[in-house]
Amino acid sequence: MSWDSTVSVDDLAARLESATSVICVTHAKPDGDAIGSVLAIVRGLSVHGQAEGWLVGPVPEPLTRLVGDTAIRVFELGDTVPDDTPDLIVVVDTGAWTQVSMLGPWLRANHDRVVVIDHHASGNEEMSDTRLIDASAASATLIVLRVLQAMGVDLGRGNDSVAEALFAGLATDTGWFRQANADAAAFSAAAELLAHDVDKNRLHRMIEETARPQRLALLARLLDSIEWIADGRGAIMKLKADDFTATGGRRDELTGLVNEPLVVDGVEFSALLTEDPPDGVKMSLRSKPPKRTGGPFVNVRDVASHLGGGGHVHASGGRVTGDLGQARQALLEALVKAGVMGS
Repeated sequence: MSWDSTVSVDDLAARLESATSVICVTHAKPDGDAIGSVLAIVRGLSVHGQAEGWLVGPVPEPLTRLVGDTAIRVFELGDTVPDDTPDLIVVVDTGAWTQVSMLGPWLRANHDRVVVIDHHASGNEEMSDTRLIDASAASATLIVLRVLQAMGVDLGRGNDSVAEALFAGLATDTGWFRQANADAAAFSAAAELLAHDVDKNRLHRMIEETARPQRLALLARLLDSIEWIADGRGAIMKLKADDFTATGGRRDELTGLVNEPLVVDGVEFSALLTEDPPDGVKMSLRSKPPKRTGGPFVNVRDVASHLGGGGHVHASGGRVTGDLGQARQALLEALVKAGVMGS
């Protein structure tokens, strides 16, 4: 399968301009880039016609603050998906059926109306024949920015603007410009968006500095569970379902905690295994960029691919069936298959 572009930026811009009704969706349990992309498209298209965003929760509470008065509907598992048939359905930040959850049947039924904007290196071709893919983009919002600019959309200024939504997606998906994907193009776009009076300090505080004490209680349990593997180059952390009950912590409060072992010198990758009832384990994988440009590093996307998951070279994940012990064994086997460690 080939996951690449089938249309140009200008072609997709023209199709969006001609649509009188648009619904924009993304992967379930959306992150900052996913939500920022949806918000930017809905806000940007508001002057061109009816536009609405659909999100499948749970949505992290700090990210709900970005929504403001934007036309966004949030569905939880078990809700009924409306049988809406807009002129166009835009799927952003994913092209994987496994990630769209309850929206899958609706998207399949409206295949001829679906277009995809994604920055991941893999997806399901049959989701749409109309795709704009750039795996080199640091965030999906960078691609959305190009499309909106081609349409001549006013990015607005300050809070609740198109520019703010685009910056939020870019900032969160680059770890606030600390990760390896924060390249020259990302910084250039950030500078352009900041010129629209985006308050980056307000955004950082609103999104990143809102933790409850329970998040630290979860972190304490994670750190207590660390298992060092691959001669100290890797770390595995585990959380049981009971840990959430005991601490009062929520699953959406785990964001970023998988990175904690990476502060240790010599650690190149980390994994967080979280029980996901009734019969599975969610797996999050992270790795450091190489010590020098072009040097070796752990490609966690390769590891995730052996587990049926995917993502980026430094940030990937998936879900495996079984208990924590079985998930740990599956991870170790995937690390061997990916050449990260010996058998």
